Amino acid sequence: MLVGLDAISLSSWKLEPLALLAKVSEYGLEGLQLDSHELLKRDADYRTRFKEAARERGLYIELNGAGVNPRNSGRSVAEMVEAWKPLFPLAADMGASILNTCFGLYQERMMSSPSFAEQLAMTTQVLKELGRMGADYGVSVTMELHVDLTSHELRNLIETVNSPFVGVNLDTANALALMEDPVEAAEVLAPYAKTTHYKDTCVYLTDEGFNWQGGAPLGTGLVDLPAVTEMLYQANPDIHLNIEDGWGFIPIPFDDPVFLNSFTDLTAERLVRFMRFLRRGEALLRAGMHPRPDEIKSYNVPMAMASRLWHSANYARRLRDEIVARHAAQ
Repeated sequence: MLVGLDAISLSSWKLEPLALLAKVSEYGLEGLQLDSHELLKRDADYRTRFKEAARERGLYIELNGAGVNPRNSGRSVAEMVEAWKPLFPLAADMGASILNTCFGLYQERMMSSPSFAEQLAMTTQVLKELGRMGADYGVSVTMELHVDLTSHELRNLIETVNSPFVGVNLDTANALALMEDPVEAAEVLAPYAKTTHYKDTCVYLTDEGFNWQGGAPLGTGLVDLPAVTEMLYQANPDIHLNIEDGWGFIPIPFDDPVFLNSFTDLTAERLVRFMRFLRRGEALLRAGMHPRPDEIKSYNVPMAMASRLWHSANYARRLRDEIVARHAAQ
């Protein structure tokens, strides 16, 4: 179980890929997940230097791929698959076993044309094709839990595709944006998880619904990271914990009937449990643990992220070491 960094955490610094590798090593981390197009747009010499620098630093590499949901773009399944063709050989050349993607965001759940069900059907076709391509290169496509599908919907999608080269990127915090308990989501998805976005978050009520934060220093939010990390280790001891702190927030239309009716498994019990998260999140905000949207505007984001990442890197390594040591002693 290695601890790495998702490059989105450093997006405000606008670093090129080679500089990202140096920053990962500076934080004492062990790998990097970054956008494949940041490498594709550079020449072959640069990609060779990147690959050699990662090897010299002993860092694993994971890449983000292209889209899989045509939604209302007008693109066909074949056109969606075409965009992936240069990504598999790139990943194989970089020694990256993962190409990550996602279904979309919560807005896809609320679309009428194509409907949510139609989007799922098209995405399934795309992923089946990508699974066959992944087998040719030894590279897996991972679908991130990404404020789009619930854990059960994502599990059903992965089981329908039924490919050993299509799995899950378990974002440890995103379940809260769709009113799920992150621990329960981990229970559902850990057996399918090939990688992670290792993240904490806070949620709290607003006049329009609730706000979900795109990240938080690990261990300061609402995610039971010790419980989730234990599940991940038991399911896959070699899984990578890619720290992601996306900053900012997303307003979720909790009061919109179209949004609520997009969930077929939303029960009164689940809503009551989620309200407890909202109350705990509001208490964290009152205590000054997390910034409100109006406060974020005054932050020096690069400086704030530098401090947050030191904390998160130390937290993740320490928790990983405790879990590995405990299992070794058993």
